[in-house]
Amino acid sequence: MLPPLKKTAILNYSIGDFGINLNFQLIGFFLAYFYTDVFGISPGHVAGLLLAARAWDAFNDPVMGFIADKTRTKWGRFRPYVIFGAIPLNLMLVACFYVPDISIELKVVYAYVTYILHGMVFTAVGLPYSSISAVMTQDQQERALISTLRMFFAVIIAMSIVNIGTRPFLDRFYPESEANGFFALALLYAIISSVVLIYVGIKSKERLDFTPEKYKLMDIFRIIFSNKMLLILGSAMFFNTCIWVIANSVALYYFKYILGNTNLYSLFFGYMLPANVVGVALTPMLTKMYGKRNVFILGSAIVVVANLVRHFLPGDAFQTFTAVSMLASTAMMFCSCCQWGMVPDTVEYGHWKTGIRSEGIPFAFFSFAFKAGMALGGAFSMLVLQKSGYVANTELNDASRTAVIWLYNIVPAGCSVACIVALIFYKLDGERFSQILADLETRKK
Repeated sequence: MLPPLKKTAILNYSIGDFGINLNFQLIGFFLAYFYTDVFGISPGHVAGLLLAARAWDAFNDPVMGFIADKTRTKWGRFRPYVIFGAIPLNLMLVACFYVPDISIELKVVYAYVTYILHGMVFTAVGLPYSSISAVMTQDQQERALISTLRMFFAVIIAMSIVNIGTRPFLDRFYPESEANGFFALALLYAIISSVVLIYVGIKSKERLDFTPEKYKLMDIFRIIFSNKMLLILGSAMFFNTCIWVIANSVALYYFKYILGNTNLYSLFFGYMLPANVVGVALTPMLTKMYGKRNVFILGSAIVVVANLVRHFLPGDAFQTFTAVSMLASTAMMFCSCCQWGMVPDTVEYGHWKTGIRSEGIPFAFFSFAFKAGMALGGAFSMLVLQKSGYVANTELNDASRTAVIWLYNIVPAGCSVACIVALIFYKLDGERFSQILADLETRKK
């Protein structure tokens, strides 16, 4: 039986989400807008790029999980990837926000190469980083605390900095050139992210040392498809990611073209900060009382209601719009904290079900589900804009206005409903999980 995790150990690990998310949030919130309105390629090209990248991830992510499971070094199985992958990951971030002086055709090629390479390196760092949580502790409450603190650094700190700070940074220092502004900001975030991730890789500890499992590359499919809880949670994660990506990929379009004021964007997300803090702060208490799965469902239900209310508000009701959005943002924190706290539990379930202990493959599957949600959600948004006749930096036609409004409100509500349906079938909270751990201990003896 391992001693309880020290608070400093949890902090030293969880701060990695600040480093990861400075990189990830800039890509997630601004790359689609950057590609269409700054880089100069069409929404259709962006949609194709996102889909191509995720098609490659269907192969890349499981293989990376397999490699991570087989890794054995003096630093551990997962930490070396965080330490030595930090700088390459952030160099690719800078490359994604660079505008070369070349033809549109070559720009499309450049975007494909840099974005796909970024995704590959992100997997090589993010997957092992997330896997560390499964070898730090098997205690559900400690895992819930780790997940909550990770969301604090990911959302309260990193996402707030990116959302609240990006637009003022561009307007203040690069009012004449968004291209130069995005490049400078990517470089700044890359430096900070690299330092944080290297620190985390050095300071984190892998406390659970399991005997290496001897399984073949083709066993990946058995590990995944025999783990029912993994598939269910992966489905919920996919839809939950779609909510975030679809809404946020059109958020800047919404403020620029529907509300007609991009300055409101930073103000709006400034209000989301205290809402996110409330969500993260309440999650540990709620999960202790009701379980992670039930709190995840509660958060998804609130998101459905809030998005429907927001959709039918009059255009000049910005204060009410913001208040309802704060409620939705709090609820999304319930969902995000719970989903990442539930992921390590599926590792134990898979071990119990198949007899094969693998952290890398389950986390690779969740990495793919997460990135598939990003890709399909983002591609769907861009394709809808393309079909609506969207033209960058001009007044929107009626079809494009309707598309932006529906993408911001109604489609995410539908994804939340799908998330709830998936979670109804998830049965890995409380007593059942404790029994699985007890069974695994008995097998060892």
